[in-house]
Amino acid sequence: MMLLSRTAADLYWLGRNVERAESVSRLVGEHTNLLVDLPVELDSDWGALLAVTGSQDGFADRYPRVHESEVVLFLMADVGNPGSVMRSISAARESLRIVRPLVPRSAWECMNQLHIDAQHDISQCGPRSDRVLLTERILASCQQFKGILSGTMSRDHAYRFWQLGQLVERADMTARILDVGAGTLMAAAAPSGHPPADRSPYEDVRWLGVLRALAAHHMYHRSTGCPVSGPGVVEFLLSDPAFPRSVRHCTAQLERILLELPNRPELGVAFGSLERIAARGTVPADPATLHRQVVELQDSLGRLHAALAEAYFAASLQEGGVPTAAVGT
Repeated sequence: MMLLSRTAADLYWLGRNVERAESVSRLVGEHTNLLVDLPVELDSDWGALLAVTGSQDGFADRYPRVHESEVVLFLMADVGNPGSVMRSISAARESLRIVRPLVPRSAWECMNQLHIDAQHDISQCGPRSDRVLLTERILASCQQFKGILSGTMSRDHAYRFWQLGQLVERADMTARILDVGAGTLMAAAAPSGHPPADRSPYEDVRWLGVLRALAAHHMYHRSTGCPVSGPGVVEFLLSDPAFPRSVRHCTAQLERILLELPNRPELGVAFGSLERIAARGTVPADPATLHRQVVELQDSLGRLHAALAEAYFAASLQEGGVPTAAVGT
């Protein structure tokens, strides 16, 4: 099957933007739910969500203070934020509009309805109860869309480029949540050797929040059979081979898909670096080590993204906007 490079790029960004809309919605919804389990005097730390999404500077340019209402508005509804849920849904719809001939009609109908509903409902993200319901609806629609493609789309190059975008975005979000969420908890935990009484009584609740931000709570217990613990959570999210949002699983699936696409030797170096970092068997024991490993991981994901763009997307347009290059065999 032959694909224009521009089409391949649109499918890739479709995968990334739908995954981003789902991930940020879950992040906001689960952080809101976490506040129910914590006493009101504890810091709710809405700034951590800006750190996870890497949008502190963009937020500071548009809002005077880091407060719940402003952070939620910025992450959910602000179209001036390239990573907001509304902006991601709009970008996904535009990519899908361009590649409509390649996907089932029901997928377009699902995305179009999600876009209409989000435009109508996104202003309801202020009150916490309404916000949780809104994020749940967006999650359900994103998952419905992905289910339609997974269940009805031919396993050809079009499907594989959509998967590539989804997996790169998913691995990046897992790394970000580990860096900010897990790293903060590791830094605040009682030093090793101290009795359990020295631990914060809410430490386990916050670790649960890290798992729930990645829809990993149930699978963590099923896989490990152990109570929630910091080292267990970090190892599971980094190294579990079966959980679809773990870094290790994402890299394994990326490798499989790249082998099924036209060979581009320049991708080997970029992916090899990512795979070596993801395959490390040791679990970081302190926040500084975890941060260094996650930074290396994100840098490798960035290099892989750049290599994919160079290998498959860079030649998509000649002067005047006419697609010139093709991907396929």
